[in-house]
Amino acid sequence: MPTKKRRLLVTLPDSESDRLDQLSKQLRLTQSEVLRRLLMNSPLPDQRDFEASQGILDLLSVNADLARLGNLLKLVMDEPLSSDLLRKYDELAKQIKSTQDELKDTVRKVDNSIGRGAK
Repeated sequence: MPTKKRRLLVTLPDSESDRLDQLSKQLRLTQSEVLRRLLMNSPLPDQRDFEASQGILDLLSVNADLARLGNLLKLVMDEPLSSDLLRKYDELAKQIKSTQDELKDTVRKVDNSIGRGAK
């Protein structure tokens, strides 16, 4: 289907072309989208947003690992345990829960700092 968009040919010196390549890779946008946003004075994504998003994904991955660990520990509870081992299990379960809560709070703070979180 034909498009109503107009295609333009832009000639740039090597230095400007390199800068456009670098900027488009850094912002994870096509060169056309970078030029379009600059032309329309639209905001460009901030590199910090990408880093924060990756940080959130990493924290959520750790949270999932902690959940799996907790589930494995629950399976251990099916076996007969000494009172000392049971006490250690309870302490570990509390630490896991506490760490998960801290991770969730950190994710919310990072998410809010980049303007994605619920206000």
